[in-house]
Amino acid sequence: MKIAFVVHDYRRREGHSRYVVELATRMAANNEVHVFANRIEAEGSSNIHFHHVPAWRASALGSILSFAVQATLRVRGDFDIIHNQGLCGLRGNVFTAHICNRAWHRALRHAIGNLTFREWVSGTFLSALEYLFYSNARKARIIAVSNRVARDIRQFYHSSAPVSVIYHGVDLDTFSPNASLRSEVRSACQLAPEEMVFLFVGDMRKGARQCIRALAALPSAKLLFASRSPEAPYRKLAAELGLERRVLFLGVTGQVQRYYAASDALLLPTHYDSFAMVVTEAMACALPVIVSREAGASELIQSGINGLVLENFHDSAELAEKMRLLAGNPELCVRMGAAARQTMLSHSWDQVAGRTIEVYRQLLLGERLTADLKAQHLQ
Repeated sequence: MKIAFVVHDYRRREGHSRYVVELATRMAANNEVHVFANRIEAEGSSNIHFHHVPAWRASALGSILSFAVQATLRVRGDFDIIHNQGLCGLRGNVFTAHICNRAWHRALRHAIGNLTFREWVSGTFLSALEYLFYSNARKARIIAVSNRVARDIRQFYHSSAPVSVIYHGVDLDTFSPNASLRSEVRSACQLAPEEMVFLFVGDMRKGARQCIRALAALPSAKLLFASRSPEAPYRKLAAELGLERRVLFLGVTGQVQRYYAASDALLLPTHYDSFAMVVTEAMACALPVIVSREAGASELIQSGINGLVLENFHDSAELAEKMRLLAGNPELCVRMGAAARQTMLSHSWDQVAGRTIEVYRQLLLGERLTADLKAQHLQ
């Protein structure tokens, strides 16, 4: 097959970028793969054809709109598959829905109250554009990264296009249990070998306050934050609750697997997340996770078996109860972490690439059948 991926940035980092890197790298072994992107980090991708797409990056909304216009104009050729990431372009037959912006902004407004003017503007425009696209994309095939996103696309945008749910994958080599790394990182962070350590990774609006309040209900244990979010409001809350020495802010890290290794459980009481790769990365590292039902990755969790699911993301008391359960049961942590790792063995990026190729084949088969029927009718 001749495949074109369209994505704002091609780099092995979070979100859409990593998704395309993982799929393109694997598919290029047996297919002709082209990538259309604005920023390209092409190390180790010599068998992939790259095409630069200009974009105005002064603002998030300007970046999205200018890239979509340029990508639509520049992605030309006899491609079998043109695979867009959401609103990256209009010229395509496969679109991955990584998020539903209308659902995200409604959840954000409910969780934190009033949005900033910039958030309101971008949410309003992006929701309108997504509505126009998904409500009219009847001939395309949509891949949703969770059942939650699939439901949101249908509910908020009235999409009638065929939808396949394919969860994000995980690099099972990078994210794996590592006892020696655990000792090294704990020592560097001045964490005692025996103390319970909880970890939060990502945007701190996705439940950091609930985590700090829940920690206050435990007599001991520490909480690590690995995030690019501004720390001041959360440091202030920790100080008000007398938790300065029990809450550690690690800032941004390019090697989050080090902190998975050092921790005993991951927390993500988010108000909304279309998937949340941090959950499945932690699970692959054999960590028990406590995650709200609002995250798409919670669909992979059997509560009490391979993780714990929060019914109310906003309830710090419910979170504290589940944290106490893990803190008081080391054997349960080990058993639940092992089950989490076992779950993720079925969700490697190799398997995700295979499932995605199958979507391509079904689409092309349908197109060929449609063409044959039209030809027979004309005869």
